[in-house]
Amino acid sequence: MARDAGAKKVYFASAAPAIRFPNVYGIDMPAASELIAAGKTDDEVEKLIGADWLIYQDLDDLIASAAEGNPDIEQYECSVFNGEYITGESMRFI
Repeated sequence: MARDAGAKKVYFASAAPAIRFPNVYGIDMPAASELIAAGKTDDEVEKLIGADWLIYQDLDDLIASAAEGNPDIEQYECSVFNGEYITGESMRFI
C-alpha cells in the first residue's frame, strides 16, 4: 500500500515483540497458523509484508520498561511472544 502511494522504502516498526504464539488464556487471538510471525524468522516476515526493514521491540526491553512502572511485579505473562506458558502449555500450537 505504501509503495502504491509512491514510497521508495518501507519501514515497519512495532512497539511489541513479534507475536508468534496464540493466547490460551481467553483472549480472542488467531490460531498460530494465522499469525504472520508464527514459525518464521524476522527476515521472512519482512519479506512477506514487503518491508525494506522490520523492527520489533525487544522482549527484555519491554519487560524492563513495564517494570519501571511497578518494580514489585516479578513475573510477566509473555507467552504470545516467547511460547512460555505459565500453565505448562507448550509450543504445540505451531
